[in-house]
Amino acid sequence: MAPLSRTLPVGALEVSCADQKLVLLPDGAVFWRDAAALWLSDLHLGKAAHFRKHGVPIGSEPTLETLHRLREQLKALKPERVWLLGDLFHSDVNREWEPFAGLCAEFDHVAWTLVKGNHDLIPAALLRESGIDQVDRLDQPPFTFTHDPADLQPDFGFHVCGHIHPGIRLRGGGRQALRLRCFHFSDAQAVMPAYGAFTGLHAIKPAKADRVFAMTGEAVVEV
Repeated sequence: MAPLSRTLPVGALEVSCADQKLVLLPDGAVFWRDAAALWLSDLHLGKAAHFRKHGVPIGSEPTLETLHRLREQLKALKPERVWLLGDLFHSDVNREWEPFAGLCAEFDHVAWTLVKGNHDLIPAALLRESGIDQVDRLDQPPFTFTHDPADLQPDFGFHVCGHIHPGIRLRGGGRQALRLRCFHFSDAQAVMPAYGAFTGLHAIKPAKADRVFAMTGEAVVEV
């Protein structure tokens, strides 16, 4: 295993979870240094093409932006494995699959795993062609990865998931309010924000003991 730099990426925040150190990145990814693993959830690639198919004139920029960010992270962090926690692609195969397949070919030394989400309809054969393993559940102690927070079971390790695109509403003076994507940690699970550029967010109501880390666009901050 190549030595990993201990310098945090700009704007990142290192937190402790399940006795492990995790690096929360400003665009919604997590890097688990000890496993050289990059975690992503809810890319929703191909969503723009899906809308175009139904008459909504949206360009491919969101998919290309998402893939550009991912490419830069792969180059900077040099993970050995990437775990995609569901909703990689928004719908059936369309032409926006091709740039992602090209990214996988560019980084074919990386072990790609897709934890299947409710939007994942890509044929298994096509995933295999791109070197992507697909599973319903991924156990990598002390963590268990699935797509949906509702998947949590008694035999899980600390549960990591996505699906709901968590966000937090922050209020300031003068009736100002701001909605930001966030990481939401409770005592048993962490819910990842959506990584894709063309996704909404669901405002959460964290419990008092929960930890919430908002993404400002430039940095990750605890709120």
